[in-house]
Amino acid sequence: MADQIRTAVVGTGYFGRFHANHYNKNPDAKLVAVVDANPERAKTMADEFGAKAVTDHHEIYDKVDAVSVAVPTPFHFDVAHDLIDAGLHVNIEKPITETVEQARILTELAEERGTVLQVGHIERYSAAYRVISERIERPLYLESYRIAPWKARGVDVDVILDLMIHDIDMIIGLVGSPVTSVDAVGTGVMGRKVDIANARLNFESGCVANVTTSRISYKTERRLRVFSHSQYLNCDLGDRKIFGYSLRGDPKTEGLAAIATDTVEIPQEDSLGNEIASFIDCVKTGKKPFVDGYAGSEALRVAVMINESIDAQLKKVQAWLTPGAPVAGATKS
Repeated sequence: MADQIRTAVVGTGYFGRFHANHYNKNPDAKLVAVVDANPERAKTMADEFGAKAVTDHHEIYDKVDAVSVAVPTPFHFDVAHDLIDAGLHVNIEKPITETVEQARILTELAEERGTVLQVGHIERYSAAYRVISERIERPLYLESYRIAPWKARGVDVDVILDLMIHDIDMIIGLVGSPVTSVDAVGTGVMGRKVDIANARLNFESGCVANVTTSRISYKTERRLRVFSHSQYLNCDLGDRKIFGYSLRGDPKTEGLAAIATDTVEIPQEDSLGNEIASFIDCVKTGKKPFVDGYAGSEALRVAVMINESIDAQLKKVQAWLTPGAPVAGATKS
């Protein structure tokens, strides 16, 4: 197709391969190159999808229009900055960068260059998010629960940036109001990074969200509960079911008959496929990305606030465990 968007993927890790596969399958895109500093890895994935293997992302500036950045998080800023500065459209895996300041720089640079900057918060492109957002208005309280067994992948960052940030972004999207403060606890179990965490998010609107995430569980479970005025959704995101409860009468006079219940099956969709299709559409039409640099920056800002709250909590715990430190509540005999 003459109007196909020429694409590339930088990074041949776990997510990089999925990005390459979706570009290869999308009729509006053509996968031109696969980039990785390791030439063998680049060649292996490039051969799989009929693309060119490249070891330096600087070499693709004049060969492609749009790029997915799927390198480890510490390299997000440098790679994405180079690509955007060269005038390329960029879809960057979450989290957008390591720091909020880096995220701000990328977002402003994309605006200056007139390029698309999309952040891969995949949950926003899921059928579950779409159905929930269509059914709920002005939420008052949300409770999310995402746990999974330990995996070696993703441990270059803590569980907040690895897993919790999915729920942070999804909840921010549903609430539509800035987070003003957080109170969080967490700890590392398998290593130096935090592996389990709980955070209470307070929004400017008065909404409150309680978010729990663990990557050291014995099972996988993903749930979200959303409460609003006269409505409650219990969402089992693992089994793709939403149980809805809403008032349709006066419970004082009608009792349980005043409460309407229903169950909605969440359609089976490929969220990454939706994400890539949306990115390509934005590149072709000039539309604003569903999750742009500002949204990615806000999710990162809240994640940083959570980490700062956890750091403060862990310092208190460490002080309490230090020999000779006073114990709260203790009295002299």
